[in-house]
Amino acid sequence: MKLSLKALLLSCTLLSSVNAAEKSLTIYSVYPGDKLEAVFKPFTERTGISVNIVEGKSKNLIEKIKNDGVNSDADLHLDKDLVYHNLATQEGIYQSFNSKVVEENVPSNFIETNKNWFTIFYRSRVIMYNRDLVSPTELSSYSDLGNKKWEGKLCVRTSNSTYSQALSASLVAHLGAKKALDVFKSWVANFSMDPTSSDRDVIRALAAGKCHVGLVNSYYLAPFIEADSEYPVRPFFANQGFSNAHVNGVGIGITKYSKNVKEATMLLEYLSSKEVQAPVAKAFDQYPVNASASISTTLRDFGTFQVDKINVGTLGNFVETAKELMTEAEYK
Repeated sequence: MKLSLKALLLSCTLLSSVNAAEKSLTIYSVYPGDKLEAVFKPFTERTGISVNIVEGKSKNLIEKIKNDGVNSDADLHLDKDLVYHNLATQEGIYQSFNSKVVEENVPSNFIETNKNWFTIFYRSRVIMYNRDLVSPTELSSYSDLGNKKWEGKLCVRTSNSTYSQALSASLVAHLGAKKALDVFKSWVANFSMDPTSSDRDVIRALAAGKCHVGLVNSYYLAPFIEADSEYPVRPFFANQGFSNAHVNGVGIGITKYSKNVKEATMLLEYLSSKEVQAPVAKAFDQYPVNASASISTTLRDFGTFQVDKINVGTLGNFVETAKELMTEAEYK
């Protein structure tokens, strides 16, 4: 992640000043501290509140916050997608935030229904295609990737990827379990190769013609295009006019036993502001949830699209069913 600290410093709105010489916040994060330092340094300089990052694997961090209970030093929990935030919600590690500023900055579908957490910035899981082999006029929905015309031409990431699970959960939510199962089976029948453990591998397979269409998070394509404007892989935003494009993203919530709720809320408001949203989302090659924030040139060139409006928290409720159905469909 590359982020201009100078740009962020210049663009940040003036936060409420606090006498916080001894104040600090601890964030349990799936992202390492060195990648987040530039994001939080302006917040510290404007408020005096230092930000400490405890890095770890998603499930390990959730388990530690849960087990430490009232003795936990975590004030906030930051993770990469709704699957893990849903797990964290089920484990009861959050408390509801209370901020009109966040609610004004962030669309309601990106705020978990009980305000336990919200999405900071997002990506779409798009249909990607080799433009030398496929016309975008041939593409339509996620379900249509099971059409026989794509037999031996579809590549995907493994079903144990939370990105695959979140997309599959959205199909269950919109289609029901029976129809979603049929879709998963039809995808499996069209696989050109075994599912990979990496979205980047799917993109490379598409570019090499090993498959014609695939399912990939939008942000993975940006570096390929920025390195080579003629790169043959392009995105297609599915389900427009029906459920619209599935989206997922990085989220954050205040932990249940945080002793610094006021300061943690200030950080949530900071992260949701358009001045911070624009450079941070750009650095992650993702879309800002704040509609007033600017979008990177690369993502703007990908085109406009309509976002699935189902609540991110509600969608998480379908993940376990989706995983069971993918197993039944022999989607490995």
